Amino acid sequence: MMERFITLLASGLSLGAVYALVSLGFVLVFKSTRVLNLAMGEFLMIGTYIGYFLITHLGLPFIPALLIVAAVMGSLGLFVHYGVMRNLVGRPFFAIVLVTIGIAIIIRGIILVVAGPIERPRMQGLSSNIVNIGGAQVEIYNFIILGAALVLVLGFYLFFRSSRLGLHMRAVAENLQASSAMGISPDRIYALAWFISLAMAGAGGVFFGHYTAAIDLNIAAIGIRAAPAAIVGGLDSVEGAIVGGLIVGTLEQMGAGYFGADYRDIIPFLILTIMLYVKPAGLFGSPELVRI
Repeated sequence: MMERFITLLASGLSLGAVYALVSLGFVLVFKSTRVLNLAMGEFLMIGTYIGYFLITHLGLPFIPALLIVAAVMGSLGLFVHYGVMRNLVGRPFFAIVLVTIGIAIIIRGIILVVAGPIERPRMQGLSSNIVNIGGAQVEIYNFIILGAALVLVLGFYLFFRSSRLGLHMRAVAENLQASSAMGISPDRIYALAWFISLAMAGAGGVFFGHYTAAIDLNIAAIGIRAAPAAIVGGLDSVEGAIVGGLIVGTLEQMGAGYFGADYRDIIPFLILTIMLYVKPAGLFGSPELVRI
């Protein structure tokens, strides 16, 4: 019993680390631009396919491939901002959400044309050796994924809290008019938010490509499953994105392990429903006060 618990915990934490990266992408764009990007799963899928090509076909080591994917996806984030989202500033919230759904559909179509519907095996850029923990046999890549994701998240957190650009991002998110009056360019901050968000999604895609059993178009569903993690933590909280991702990923894996894989897709939304009932703003989110 304990061995199974440890195995599921290790697997759940590595999945939660991927959710944390995707949730961070959700939160960063929403906090800075008030855009709810429902194409995060598809952006993660792009990162997975690029990582698969670099690692499996070109034979690049894990770290160089991860950096290349993050750079490519970050550049794609700049294109999304300057090519699409900047032209939608001031449009209704729901209209912009529909645009992100349209982007998701376009990405799926492009990947289907370029890569085809063929299912591919998971990446082999990380060690698949087994370590014994309390009698449980755990694949070591779970700890590598968790550690690497936490390093990325910690690096971003330090940037967000300590750097000048991080201060500007927080200022724009807090008060757009006041920050603009102080000489901060919102357009530059929005572009930076998209760059970092999609770079995180790309890194999450490379991690998930080592975690999932098969690489195909269905991996985009992780974006939908990670959305509850962002809301559970709080859509305007960087810390909440991290904690929410780890909580949802761990509980999802535990539930699937103990109750069956059929419950995997239900668990994140069950957690979301409970959180919205108990604490609508999320664990670390700021409650919205409305004068009545």
